[in-house]
Amino acid sequence: MRGQLAIMMGLLYAVQGAWFPLLAVHLKDLGLSGEARGWIFATFALGSLAAPLGAGQLADRRVAADRLMLIMYALAAILLGVMASGWIGGAVPIFTLFLIYWVIVAPGSSLGNTIALRNLDRPRAQFGGVRLWGTIGWMVAGWIVAQTMAMTGSDNGPRGASEGFAVGAVLAAVLAIFCLRLPRTPPLASSGSGWGWAEAATDARMLLRKPIVGLYFITAFGVTLTLPYMFQVQPPYLESIGLPRRWIAPAMTLGQLPEIAALWALPWMLRRFGDRGTLALGIAAWVVRYGSLALDPPLWVALVGIPLHGIGIACFTIAGQMFLDGQAPPHRRAGAQGLHTVITAGLGALLGNLFAGAVVGRSGDTAVVFLVPFAVNALLLITWVGLAKRAARRSQPLPEPSPEPRVDRAMPSEPLSSSN
Repeated sequence: MRGQLAIMMGLLYAVQGAWFPLLAVHLKDLGLSGEARGWIFATFALGSLAAPLGAGQLADRRVAADRLMLIMYALAAILLGVMASGWIGGAVPIFTLFLIYWVIVAPGSSLGNTIALRNLDRPRAQFGGVRLWGTIGWMVAGWIVAQTMAMTGSDNGPRGASEGFAVGAVLAAVLAIFCLRLPRTPPLASSGSGWGWAEAATDARMLLRKPIVGLYFITAFGVTLTLPYMFQVQPPYLESIGLPRRWIAPAMTLGQLPEIAALWALPWMLRRFGDRGTLALGIAAWVVRYGSLALDPPLWVALVGIPLHGIGIACFTIAGQMFLDGQAPPHRRAGAQGLHTVITAGLGALLGNLFAGAVVGRSGDTAVVFLVPFAVNALLLITWVGLAKRAARRSQPLPEPSPEPRVDRAMPSEPLSSSN
């Protein structure tokens, strides 16, 4: 079971890791302005606003989560193939394609979390070990793309990065097929008439009764405002200070090395520092990272600081998903993850991408743009450390962990292909 879930996570994040680190460079090669790049990056946020609550409610009430993922990534393979072909050019057509892509695919990570958390015997202790294979998948995809670009010579001049989209399309097709091998994860809640946004609003009100959850959502929203600087701004900046293009994706995987270690150690950190301390450590990593970039360091210093991003992802983003999962009742956890995606990857990423695009449009790909995320994360860290303990005391006590639901773990009798 854990092996199947680990492969799922690896493929899930490999799809995005193949092309996302190079998207900003690809768009720059096409001659798109900073503002246009900001809008294209914001399609992820727009898709997150439009889709995850619906997908989360479907997974909770109507359709098995594993079957939803199969449909989503089969369509994703087609759309990435279109992007790789070079048939589409110009800001508006590319914006439209990515908007369709993210409306379909944005719920993928929350559905993957739901499948893993529902089927692990001890989710709090085992989820980090499963999720780290997503990090490994992202890294492997980046190195595959780097070797492909070296063979095609596309790093010699402004020719875009279509190889990344092609590798992503192949990986998406493999994931869609592999979904037939995942443990069946059927809905747990009733499928009555109260479904959709009204039911999601009920989930939100229930969660926000706890002050610590409200503070977490505010903090996560603020952190997500600054994350676009890592992928929208940092890759062109690294290229501008001397990093060869084909090494951008592998260089970005430096952030995954400490993320793997942190995910492996996450159960220990949660026991040692608790939820509040672990989340604070994640925010602090981004404060140091953005602060170092704002000083306009030499290339080697900029590269050495990339691993701090991985620590932030493990200790805040992933630990935060686990924290939120513990606050929601079992039959509402997919909806809670969907709400989290809307607040962070939806609203936060939308405003963050647009603002980052506007800053780059005015200042260019220079170090001064990193002053903004540094200041925001420093303020968030001070606020979280100062208020989290008080908010936790005012929150309702966490209920005793409920036994994990027993689900049908039988494999489909006739999969389309064997496990890869």
